[in-house]
Amino acid sequence: MPLWSPSASPDGKVTRATGGRVRVLTGEDTCALHKLLEADPVGNTSVAAALQQRGTAGLSKGRQSALLLGIDAAEPGDGPAPELVSACWLGSNIIPVGANATTAQHFGRAARALRRRVSSIYGRSEAVLSLFEATGWSNHREVRAEQPLMVMYQEPEMRPLPGVRRSRPEEFDAVEQACAAMFTEELGFSPYDHGASQYRERIRGLIQAGHSLIAVDPETRQITFKAEFGSVTDQAVQVQGVWVNPKWRGRGLAAPGMAAVVNYGLSLAPRVSLYVNAYNIPAIRAYERVGFQHAGTYATVLF
Repeated sequence: MPLWSPSASPDGKVTRATGGRVRVLTGEDTCALHKLLEADPVGNTSVAAALQQRGTAGLSKGRQSALLLGIDAAEPGDGPAPELVSACWLGSNIIPVGANATTAQHFGRAARALRRRVSSIYGRSEAVLSLFEATGWSNHREVRAEQPLMVMYQEPEMRPLPGVRRSRPEEFDAVEQACAAMFTEELGFSPYDHGASQYRERIRGLIQAGHSLIAVDPETRQITFKAEFGSVTDQAVQVQGVWVNPKWRGRGLAAPGMAAVVNYGLSLAPRVSLYVNAYNIPAIRAYERVGFQHAGTYATVLF
């Protein structure tokens, strides 16, 4: 996958690559995009959170800032504006929204034409795999085609792990080490490969927002359990980075730790979701014991 080329308008590139089927969204599309995201609050949490922070579906400043692409209904609706039927976030990650296999192919062609360097493609499985195939990109690290998406709407019945709390700014170094250990173990490469400063700022932001949760051993002061809310909206929060310190594994911390995370998450939104690799059977069983229910399948392509 080549580096992004800024030499031409993204609108022209997208139009030519997709025969006019895909367009770059503008600020006037913001309300329509919100409506599309609300149709699947669990599946679209990350894009909804990004849009909430960004404030508009239109282009933001910066040569490599994220674009939002859209596809309108083939037949015009009754209103003055076209009906947005699917969309795609295209930044350091690519995330299809409301896309099926066919519309995702159009987004893949647009992404190929825009020549963006991305770290992943993720979202609902059918759309992600179809989009990735259409890009023709072959430099990916791994395709994780089956990742159960799970959700909870109510507090767990099991007793939460005592001591789970928001991490503090002065604990940044310890939290960073735990996050990096989890990332490397989970993905097989260092998070710093995609930019150390950006990764550290991301962790600082989670801590400052109160979205980094940890449990600390009172004797050693080491983090024994951690998780983050990677995306937070009024409709849902998405948990990421669930990790039990290897020294404390096998002591039954995962499920009660997640029970504590869910309790806190439900104070922020009516739904708490996560996705997990299908081969990670122990994690899936732990989430099911907490009370998570299956809500579809995600896929992730890693670069």
